[in-house]
Amino acid sequence: MDLHAHDEGWFCLVIDGRYEERILGETNEHDPGDLLFCPAHAVHAQRFGREGARKVIFSPDTATTDVLTEHAARLDGRPLLRRSADLLRLGQRIAAELSVGDAFSTLSAQGLTLEALALAGRGLDLRLRQEPVWLRRVRDFLHEDPSRESTLEQLAAIAERHPVHLARTFRIVHQCTMGDYLRRLRVDRAAALLRSTRRPLLDIALECGFAGAAQFSRSFRAVYATTPTAWRQAVR
Repeated sequence: MDLHAHDEGWFCLVIDGRYEERILGETNEHDPGDLLFCPAHAVHAQRFGREGARKVIFSPDTATTDVLTEHAARLDGRPLLRRSADLLRLGQRIAAELSVGDAFSTLSAQGLTLEALALAGRGLDLRLRQEPVWLRRVRDFLHEDPSRESTLEQLAAIAERHPVHLARTFRIVHQCTMGDYLRRLRVDRAAALLRSTRRPLLDIALECGFAGAAQFSRSFRAVYATTPTAWRQAVR
């Protein structure tokens, strides 16, 4: 499937087969039991093998995504959970319910999707609670002021750990590098300003910690797979 985008965000639970997806600057392999989220207006492309793949796709309401976001679910195109046997069973039950097609199928499927999201949320919450205290200090520091410039050595001093150990542990816990994480924080802040204000792009770029409009545009495209101007036009 060539590059395309959707007007609304949706969850995808893979129940059979496998495929590769390019989204928001990353390439991910998806297998049965994977649960992922595709943000609204995110440009993505998919490549399927001969066997194809089956997926359960459902669009959440705002309240649902807010709950997941509050519990550290990164709804940015990365898989939330991978190869979960419990999620796979729920996905298969959803598909089975939809195949019945009677007056109660939709109601049953909706309940099962909420159960799947609750299961994913608990898994993410558990992973976050297992985050070492010293790593939480670093993450809190990044959230305090994403526009602040920090070196790996400075962050390692905050963690009181070796820089290599810090970088490796951060990637394991958060499934991305600290650079990716910080870029996302800055771009998310910029996206909020693009949506809620009419301020010039350069002003927003500088306030959010980017060196200029060109760097801002590159970073924004890496996260949202589109330009700041195009994204602003799409969401306003």
